[in-house]
Amino acid sequence: MIKLTVVTPEKKLVFEQEATDVLVPAHRGQLNLMNLHSPLVTTLETGVLKWKLVGQEVYSKAAISWGYCTVSASSVYILADIARLPEEIDQSVQTEEIQKQSKKLGSESLSDFEWEQTQRELAFAKAALEIQPKI
Repeated sequence: MIKLTVVTPEKKLVFEQEATDVLVPAHRGQLNLMNLHSPLVTTLETGVLKWKLVGQEVYSKAAISWGYCTVSASSVYILADIARLPEEIDQSVQTEEIQKQSKKLGSESLSDFEWEQTQRELAFAKAALEIQPKI
């Protein structure tokens, strides 16, 4: 088991809960973190964070934005700029955000910073929709 903590500047999403595995959207691809994982520190990309708590059959999910992840043999700490659970997400708002950011990328002249920020906002909106339960 691995102790998982996920925090943002505004809240604690998960605090020292025992998980069997954690999947994080790391800078160079998805990482599957389990007990006794080699220590590491990595940046996170905007995407879907998944974790399975001890005794659960399904993964819990959150949409996260850019952040940091530190891993030791028995713990994973995630600090994300933004993290939202499925019940905190309004699908219509995220759909509008995807349209808005896609239009912005295709029609405006953006600085490097603005382009990166727009890409991140688009990726977050897509991740937010991805974690919604399928009907």
